[in-house]
Order: sequence, then C-alpha cells, then structure tokens
Amino acid sequence: MTDPSGMLDSFAAYLRRQLGPEGPEVVQVGIGEPIRRAPAGAGIVVAAGERSGVGERIFALRSGMHAQWRGRAKADPQDEGLPFTIWDRWDVARAGAPPPGYDVLAIVTTYNEAGIVDQTLERLVAGGIRVHVIDNWSTDETAAIVERRLAPGRVTMERFPPDGPTRYFELQPLLQRVSEVAHRSGADWVVHHDCDEIHEPAWRGVSLRHGLYAVERFGFNAVDHVVVEFRPVADTWEPGDDLASSFEWFEFGASPAHFTLHRAWKPQAEMVSNAETGGHRVEFAGRRLFPYKFVVRHYPLRSTAHARRKLFTERRPRWRPEERAMGWHRHYDDLDESSSFLWDPKTLHRWDRVDEDLLLQRLSGVWLPNNPFPDEAAPLQTLT
Repeated sequence: MTDPSGMLDSFAAYLRRQLGPEGPEVVQVGIGEPIRRAPAGAGIVVAAGERSGVGERIFALRSGMHAQWRGRAKADPQDEGLPFTIWDRWDVARAGAPPPGYDVLAIVTTYNEAGIVDQTLERLVAGGIRVHVIDNWSTDETAAIVERRLAPGRVTMERFPPDGPTRYFELQPLLQRVSEVAHRSGADWVVHHDCDEIHEPAWRGVSLRHGLYAVERFGFNAVDHVVVEFRPVADTWEPGDDLASSFEWFEFGASPAHFTLHRAWKPQAEMVSNAETGGHRVEFAGRRLFPYKFVVRHYPLRSTAHARRKLFTERRPRWRPEERAMGWHRHYDDLDESSSFLWDPKTLHRWDRVDEDLLLQRLSGVWLPNNPFPDEAAPLQTLT
C-alpha cells in the first residue's frame, strides 16, 4: 500500500482553513487507530485506513455522523493510494429538497458564445435556476439567441456597459455589475457563472439548486470551487455540440488564483462584491464557507479554430492595459500562433475516473501544482 505521506494531513489543513477558527473541529484518525465517539465540537472526522463495518456502524450511532466520502488518497492516479473515509454531519439526503419558490439566480456573463449559449441557458433553466445574462456586446449571434429565450422570471438579459461597446474588455466594472445585480436580485443564492462553464455541487447526482439549498440548511452562506479545465484532444467539436458529452479529458486549474473561487453566495444586507479580487473572493461579515469545494467544469478552448479565434481575435486585442498591469488576463500568455491547441491525453485525466483517482483533489485542491497554501501543497509537484 502506498502512503501518500501527508496528503490527508494537507486535506485536514484545508478543511480547518475553510471552516475558520470558529468553525467545527476537524479530527484526524490514523491508520490502525480505533474510531470512537467524535468530540462534541467535531464537524469532520478524517479517518485513514480501512475499518470493520461493525466498528463503523457503532461509530455512526454514537457520533451521529455518516460516511460522507470514501476513496483513496493518491498523489498520482497510478498509485494504489491510501484508503480513507470522511465522516461529517452534513448529509445532503437529510437536508431535503428545496421548497417551491427557492430562488437561485445564475448571473451569466457572455461575449461571442453563440456556439454554446443556448445549451448553457437550457441546462440552468432545466435545473430550476433563474438566469440573468450580462452580455458584453457580443459581435456574433449570442445576444439574438438569448433574446429568443427571454421569459419573465426565468431568463432576462442586459447588455453591458449600457452605453455601448468599449475598446477594451473591462473585467472590474463587469464584476461590479454582477455584484449589483446579485444584491438587488432578491434571490436565496446567486451564482456567478461564465457561459463556458458547468457548475456542479460536491455531491454526485445532486442538482446545483439542491446543493445550494443543502449548504444553507447546514449553516453556510458561501461556496468555494475547484476549477476543472476540459481540453480538446482532437478537432471534433463543432458549435452547438453538447459540452458535457464532447469532452472527457481534463486537467485541474493550475493558476494560484484557481485555489480560491467563491462563485456562489447568499446575498447579504450589504452588497457583496468580488470585483476587487477579479471574481475570486467574496468577503462579508459572518461569511461561512462550505468546507467541500463545488466544481466549475470549464470549456475555454474547444477546438483549434475556436481557440485561435478566441485568443488572437476576440480576447488579446481587448485586454485592458490597466488590468494587465494588475496581473490579470495572463492565463494564455504562454500560447501563441505556433501553439498546438490539441492536448495529449497522456498529460490529462479522465473525468469519469476523477473520484476513483483524485477525490481529495476534487473536494479541496490539495496537492495540485501551484497550490499557494503551504500546508496544502505537495512536497513535490508531480501531478500533471
């Protein structure tokens, strides 16, 4: 059995950071240690190794906890890994389904996404989520497609800035507008959602609306996310093709900024803004982050033709110099006209195996390359 040598310690450190000093206690149980009644203040028990079913049933009865996650801690998908179980008190089934009228608003920002905007809106509306589109004056058919879907109380749209298109894409004012819409929405939850994304809760088979309702029932009011970047390995995608079924190979977001992404929150009495942090963090009094990350499935470059048009025609000429000077808009700096926009599957991971191979990384981002939190980073960054 391969022991990833501290990976579960890193995961526990992550949980403590998310929960904060006032949050529930995170308890660790090592290999071979008996699992007994959890301390009264414990919210999560991270147990390494395998235990008997009888022992686990006794622990569940005594502690009131349930086995939320089971997997193997793997520094590399090829490792055998160390078995673990994560126990907690946040059973999504016990939270129940959201009641009628439970209002989740997705604020979807768009620019030249005619090839996918219809399916993005369809996916969200089918999931019981209200949508407000902020279109940054697309020059393709994006706005026209959205207009055909407009319906009061379900899909609305504005074009931003209201006075017309600007020379540069100005992210900070756009994010400020997202914050204003969120604050005035009257929604139970808001989700900042780019058009080329699919948002999913931490639990498999649970809708985004249900997941956010459960998070609220558990006493939390903000959600962090892990970024999963899907990559084309062949030039087969065409505009209109379904994103979820068209791409199976991914890599985790490797920018240090990807390790903090508060893209869903409950509106507060005072306006909550993420504009100052480029859309990565929301700060407000009484903020309680849910400890497990939700997932942002990102499809930024979908074929060679799409990548070249997006990067060299639609994006780079529009970067705002002041925001570039702040270190923003630099995630494609290593790509140029000579770059290949098809990835080698050998450097990627299969999405249908993410929980078997990389569950801890999905839930927390620990041990991923460029993790900026020392207690949560791998001693050697070996994961591609």
